[in-house]
Amino acid sequence: MKKFSIFMVALAIVSGQAFAGGHKALPSDAADEQVLRIATSSAGENSFIFTGLSGGGDHQNWQSFLWVPPMYFDENKELQPGVFNKWESNSDFTEWTFNIDSRAKFSDGTKLTAQDAKDTWEAMANPDSRNGRIVGYIGNVQGFADAREKKTDKISGIIAEGSTVRVKLNNPDPIFHWRISTAHMNIVKGSQAKSGINYWKPENNPAFSGPYVLSQYNPDQNTATFTPNDNWWMDEGPYLEKITFQFVNDGDTLAAMFQNEQIDLSMQQPSPILKKIMPDVFEPAPRIGFNSFWFNVGAAPTDDPMVRKALVLAIDPKEIYKAAFPKSQFESVMPRQFMDPNLQCYDDGIVYYDFDPEAAKAALKASSYGGPENLPKLRVTPRATWPPLKRGMEYAMEQWRTVLGIQNVEFKDKPQNFGGDSGKVNVSRDDVAARFPDPAVYVFKGTHSTGPIASGEMMRAYKNEKIDMLLDEAMMVEPSNPKRCALAHEAQRLFLNDWPMIILGKPLESINRRGYVKNVYSGPDIARHAPWKIYIAK
Repeated sequence: MKKFSIFMVALAIVSGQAFAGGHKALPSDAADEQVLRIATSSAGENSFIFTGLSGGGDHQNWQSFLWVPPMYFDENKELQPGVFNKWESNSDFTEWTFNIDSRAKFSDGTKLTAQDAKDTWEAMANPDSRNGRIVGYIGNVQGFADAREKKTDKISGIIAEGSTVRVKLNNPDPIFHWRISTAHMNIVKGSQAKSGINYWKPENNPAFSGPYVLSQYNPDQNTATFTPNDNWWMDEGPYLEKITFQFVNDGDTLAAMFQNEQIDLSMQQPSPILKKIMPDVFEPAPRIGFNSFWFNVGAAPTDDPMVRKALVLAIDPKEIYKAAFPKSQFESVMPRQFMDPNLQCYDDGIVYYDFDPEAAKAALKASSYGGPENLPKLRVTPRATWPPLKRGMEYAMEQWRTVLGIQNVEFKDKPQNFGGDSGKVNVSRDDVAARFPDPAVYVFKGTHSTGPIASGEMMRAYKNEKIDMLLDEAMMVEPSNPKRCALAHEAQRLFLNDWPMIILGKPLESINRRGYVKNVYSGPDIARHAPWKIYIAK
């Protein structure tokens, strides 16, 4: 623990304040006991892990307790410093310079350096890190492609110079600093980042830069404990003496735990039934991104655009939305495009995909298969057990049967359940993950041939050269220029004309906490930001 002077201790006693975990003085309305009980369930695959290298997964919810991101967007979508306290670019946005806060250090007392940043991002570039979204963050950096392909373990365009990180880009990017402002880009101690994926386990003596450290971890019981970082380096917090963490893979159980006063905060959405009983638990937290079903353009029969068109037009957008998110259970919105409604140039007047059974039948007849009797098997998966996704998929399957006569459909909860045929999955689910409020990047991630949706497991090598050209141009336009939005809209239009997806709907997300848990903030990034400010009020 940090040592305080006798004068500081006396001052705290006189003012009626206490010290939480030997750190900063508590707010005046703080309770005597500062223990926060957190629970979470899984929105997708159970991933009760604490690595700082892997973007996505359930663990992205709690990474910010253990590591401070380079920068972050707050609840007002304003950019705030994190490990980096200064940033600037050259005139053509091809080189960026970031300065590390001189106070920044790890829980073992060592300084956080530019070399740590370089080592971490190089480790993230290695596909073994399972950071599938890293391409969207630093894929434009010189030398990234060679590191991603394992031709080298270095990224030539990241230069570490003491407390300064210089980044050289292949192409101009006026918002590169936004891209790395996420908990997905947390800087891990370099030697640990490159040591292997289990460096974060307590028995391996991991070093953390955040307000708390992982002091206990029991994967068999799905429990963990966070305690204060004795070498916390910011001027505020941490206020909590201990955080107990329990992974509960069921929304109904989470709701019951709230009702039974067993937990104070949940990282995932508990059962919507709880909202009728305890409405104060749900604090709105508008985020960017929502789940959709994507067609694999590299596997028969969805490699045929007319088949994709038939499958889309056989679905009533209003009905699949209601099936996935019934009003009795969910507050949600029904976007008619894949651009998120929380983005500033979202246009309610743009509508894609209406229910048209006759056009669906005509499209299937015009396909290379000529009709349902010649179609090979369709393999579909929501990649999760979350009921809204399963209900949406089941509705789609029923529509294909009744409208198009397609009977040969195989459903599995997760792609790996198809065994050796996992690469042949035709329809699967994912969200377009954007951690900052830029519509052009959101569209890029969903449509560009190098983006995670088009090039990854969802679409398997989708490419439209016109879309790539539009978005490559958009990436060079500053966010304040209206042309950036116009290019994004045109790319979206061309993309949806290729019949690449089925749009579900978007549940309205919330911060789920009891009223006495103060300063729980959520912005565009899914991780809670500034968790060092959280405390328990009386």
